[in-house]
Amino acid sequence: MICLLIGISTMSMAQKIDNERLTKEEAFQLISEVKHDLNLMDSALDFVIDDEGNVKPELIKMIMIYDRNNNLLLEAPIHTLEQMANKQLRMIVNACDFLAQANNVFIYRLDF
Repeated sequence: MICLLIGISTMSMAQKIDNERLTKEEAFQLISEVKHDLNLMDSALDFVIDDEGNVKPELIKMIMIYDRNNNLLLEAPIHTLEQMANKQLRMIVNACDFLAQANNVFIYRLDF
């Protein structure tokens, strides 16, 4: 069941909405919003605790976005379906080129 959800979510995130590329400023703004929305500001934490103190489920997928010089722009661990449906994250992923996938880690490149 989880594999089916991962496959469906990957296909929905990878669909191109349009062929426009993001400017550098737009990309950094979206990345900042994703980090804020997904609480990624503290990269030392690899798990998420909800408001009630419960540890959220294991990692569904990891999204890693690099620039053309192989600098890591965004590392987004996805723990919930709500995080996977994040509009800003989808916009960034749609503007990226898919590079590789292994063990629920999806790697993209964003060219400005």
